[in-house]
Amino acid sequence: MTSQKIDHKRSKLSKTSHPRNWFWLGFGLSGVAMLSATVGALLAVSFSLTPLLQRHLSREEAAIFSKGGSITRSNLRLPELTRPVNVLVMGMSVLTTDVRNPPPEARNLSYQAQVNSFDGLSDVMLLVRFDPKTEKLTVLSIPRDTRVEMDGVGVIKINASNINGGPAASARLVSQLLDGVQIDRYLRVNVEGVQKLVDALGGVTVEVPKDMKYVDETQHLYINLKKGRQHLNGDQTLQLLRFRHDGLGDIGRIERQHRVMGALMEQALNPTTVTRFPQILSVVQSNLDSNLSVEELLALVGFSVKIDRSNVQMLTLPGDANNISVKRHDVSYWLPNYKRIQEMMAQYFDQG
Repeated sequence: MTSQKIDHKRSKLSKTSHPRNWFWLGFGLSGVAMLSATVGALLAVSFSLTPLLQRHLSREEAAIFSKGGSITRSNLRLPELTRPVNVLVMGMSVLTTDVRNPPPEARNLSYQAQVNSFDGLSDVMLLVRFDPKTEKLTVLSIPRDTRVEMDGVGVIKINASNINGGPAASARLVSQLLDGVQIDRYLRVNVEGVQKLVDALGGVTVEVPKDMKYVDETQHLYINLKKGRQHLNGDQTLQLLRFRHDGLGDIGRIERQHRVMGALMEQALNPTTVTRFPQILSVVQSNLDSNLSVEELLALVGFSVKIDRSNVQMLTLPGDANNISVKRHDVSYWLPNYKRIQEMMAQYFDQG
């Protein structure tokens, strides 16, 4: 495929709608645990008001997410959203080399292992808008290689924002990138959590778009998938999500993430999911970090389950892939198209 054809396909991808892929990676972990009022009640008993908060937020950091005020109200049944809500969802990939004190089982290994932490790179970054006024749900994927400038750090790829300041700094930077949009809450999930969730669900059925084979001995990453619709376990699902060695790079990976999101939602809506609640709850408690409360989680999931699939929009940040020379080395970036971003934010996120 010529570079012109690849660039043309990338340009089309930024506005492609995927109405069937109406689930997102981070909320898979919380959503499947709250598909009914019974499960919701169990969660309310099991968790405190901020059930998944695993990182202390300073007063200044917390203020970034509270500018819009309360987002829910309670009634006799499940809580409801009172206004449009924007949630920043980050999928974390953290290796032993990314943390100062890796767990004992991950030390002294001959390779870089994945660890249960939230302090690494955000391989997946989504801004999800829940709008009860229009009864629409919009998911905007932000490529991990998006070139941005971070205060006090300089030019970086946006997936490094979490390492350089945590979820609040990431939210501030994403807001700047997206025409000043308000970000109300955040949710981080690590790679281990995704694998464990899929296994807790009993696997997911996904259409693998092509044969995939790749080996990285430094991370013990072994990808070997055949083309076709098949039932994948947690490890195989991660292989599909992490593969990026094709002509489309990160944009192709986003397409595959959309496939997995749709598969997770279909599996989550299966009635047998409730019987797997103890395993799912264990994954949620140890592999998620969020400043959403139980009431807010229930309201968001309740909204998502009831929404018409035709009112779900999957988008990718407008831009172009390019290599830029930095200190005599070529660095691959996704260069944002700010004019088209402004138009997209006005159309789908009520900006402007």
